[in-house]
Amino acid sequence: MTQPPRDETWSPSDADDHAPAGTVSTRMWITLVLVSLGAMMEALDSTVMAIGNPMIAVELGTRLTQLQWVSNGYMFAVVVFLITAGKIGDRFGHRNTFLVGMVGFAASSVAAGLAGSVEVLIAARVAQGLFGAVLAPNSLAIIRNLFPYDRMKTAIGIWAGFGALAMAAGPFVGGLVVGQFGWRGIFFLNVPICVVVVIAGLLLIDKGRERRLVAPIDIPGVILLSGALLALVWGIVRIPVDGFDLFTGLLFVAFALFGGLFLWRQRTSANAVLPLRLFHSTSLSAAVVVIAMAAFVAFGSYFYFGLYLEQVQGHAPLTAGLLLLPQTVLFGVGAAVGGKLSSDRGPRVPMMLGAVLVALGSVGIALLQADSSYALLGPSLGLMGVGIGAIVPVAVGVILGHSPANLAGTASGMQQTALMLGAVLGTAIIGTVISLRVAADLPGRLTAAGVPQDAAGKAVEQTSVAAQGVLPQVGGVTPEVGARIEMAVGQSFTSGLNTALIVGAALMVVAAVIASRVRAPEQDPGGAWG
Repeated sequence: MTQPPRDETWSPSDADDHAPAGTVSTRMWITLVLVSLGAMMEALDSTVMAIGNPMIAVELGTRLTQLQWVSNGYMFAVVVFLITAGKIGDRFGHRNTFLVGMVGFAASSVAAGLAGSVEVLIAARVAQGLFGAVLAPNSLAIIRNLFPYDRMKTAIGIWAGFGALAMAAGPFVGGLVVGQFGWRGIFFLNVPICVVVVIAGLLLIDKGRERRLVAPIDIPGVILLSGALLALVWGIVRIPVDGFDLFTGLLFVAFALFGGLFLWRQRTSANAVLPLRLFHSTSLSAAVVVIAMAAFVAFGSYFYFGLYLEQVQGHAPLTAGLLLLPQTVLFGVGAAVGGKLSSDRGPRVPMMLGAVLVALGSVGIALLQADSSYALLGPSLGLMGVGIGAIVPVAVGVILGHSPANLAGTASGMQQTALMLGAVLGTAIIGTVISLRVAADLPGRLTAAGVPQDAAGKAVEQTSVAAQGVLPQVGGVTPEVGARIEMAVGQSFTSGLNTALIVGAALMVVAAVIASRVRAPEQDPGGAWG
């Protein structure tokens, strides 16, 4: 068996009780189900938030930037900690790290459900994100080290299928829970799943061919990476409200500084958080970029589809959840099709096809009007769902397949970081585009609708509210004038969404070109599969 690189000292697990190489035991399948349930819970929590956000905005009196941070605070914490969490799993064992993450995720979910202010909710969501970051990379690392290579594609497909099921059920479950119990019920859903997985996991999760790194965690590298990502996301989410002011510019300077120092640290550190040699593989690098771009468009825009359906078109939360199902249900279809095409034709075919489908779905949404029928939105969401489903599991297999086994957690954290960072940046940048478009478009629409100048001025002063698709509070107007303001706000919000998705379509065309560079990993790359 090929030894790992000198700077990544490792030791075998003390519980290497797996089945002989090439076979899959019943305990392996049980382990797969348990770790997939953990990933499913995290996916479920992300998708149901699209339904709960409008109610949170009303009950807690949030601004657009605060509402974004209810989602972005969670995703940012995940992005910051994913690679570190994978490294911790490589160092202390993926099974133990995964179970600790489950316990912490449950506790922070309870804190979020009990939050009495938006500030407390955001803090709880950040804590939830930190523990959530532990789940995906370590669950994938368990799969990577447990299953033989010829079965790993199937195992990753099942893992992705659980996530697809959560995405499909999320809007419906979210609409049902929000409609019956309010937005707080969303977070309490996590607790029983956590309890089941932790108890069963302590008894049944197989460590497989787990390899533990002996080298300590690179704390300076973790700090530099966290600082770079914090500065980047904070700078982007400030632009919709504050514009590109001096502080925002300083944040981007800080991102460049911390990012540069992080890369220097990774080149010189003997125990780097993110060994740069992983990127020597062109296929791995291309897969990371494509998965980030796909998440930027498909997952970043998802937040605003819920606002469009509820605030612009006036659907109830449960109805909005049902109308979002095509994107989430067809993710599973895309994953199945992508897996089959990957086996028959190699990974670049489904990844290129997926990128084209997401681009076509984005074009469809770019044609929406405030009063468009569902005949346009539904198929467009479906195309995006099939496309992103075809990309993600295949790209995960490429990234893991081109990584050594002793860095399974780090590689898993890296691909999850690309996925979540793409979603965070997509949510923030699409929000920026919508806000800028509403600010430029709303005054003209109010004038064209015949809204009196004083009422129009009050509405324009609340652009940050209108950028959520929410009707500004303008007192002392007749119902007819109020209806005209509502129509103008809905049209401006939709116009901003159109503009953002045109950009998204162009981005996915570029992603299709990049995906053409991806190649399948060798069956047994230098013994790295243990």
